[in-house]
Amino acid sequence: MSPRQLCCYATDPHTRPDCALTPVVAFGAVHLCASCAVQRSTLGKGQPAKPLHAAEIDVLNWLGTAEQDLRTARDVLLAAAQRARQHGHSWQTIGDQLGISRQAAQQRFSPASRPDALDP
Repeated sequence: MSPRQLCCYATDPHTRPDCALTPVVAFGAVHLCASCAVQRSTLGKGQPAKPLHAAEIDVLNWLGTAEQDLRTARDVLLAAAQRARQHGHSWQTIGDQLGISRQAAQQRFSPASRPDALDP
């Protein structure tokens, strides 16, 4: 699901609990649902409103898509860490890049610490 298919506040349920998810208007690159468009303050001001005809957002489909995206991101992160090690980068350097300790990086990404590494 493309982020352009969602209201720009769809991923912020704490500040916009009434967000309807489906954008109905665009102010430049900012897409808003009807509820968020009414609540906007300066977001998109000075830009002409462009009505959108977006399909209704299926929140359960969005949930499934988000889970799949998360799995893909984890796979990419693991591959990147493995490639960094193959290119000679230390666990300290990898940890620094991720904002975690050397030990946390090694525990998270070393083949010996991953349960899936035991499978051939």
